[in-house]
Amino acid sequence: MADQRLPQLLVLGTQEVSRISRELGLSQVLWSATAKDYSTTDSDLITRRVLDASERDGIILLHDIYDGTVPAVPGIISALKERGYTFVTVPQLLAPATAEPGAVCKP
Repeated sequence: MADQRLPQLLVLGTQEVSRISRELGLSQVLWSATAKDYSTTDSDLITRRVLDASERDGIILLHDIYDGTVPAVPGIISALKERGYTFVTVPQLLAPATAEPGAVCKP
């Protein structure tokens, strides 16, 4: 179930989300940087926001459902690689620890 996402449960309280996550065997993975891509279609702005907020061991939140996001991703990846960043999966980032069901994982 590691690749499954919970549906957006913003209307539920934190404890309820934790309970449901635990029941489904999933953990909650939070982020350290966001481009607020839901508020703009400007790919250059999305890129700048991500690059300004990126940091070691961070997780970047992006939404592929917004028009400006997907076009911004290649530039974001290239710029971060130039800065020496390596891209890993969440389990690789958390290693040697593992994400426990219901737990909240923060970068």
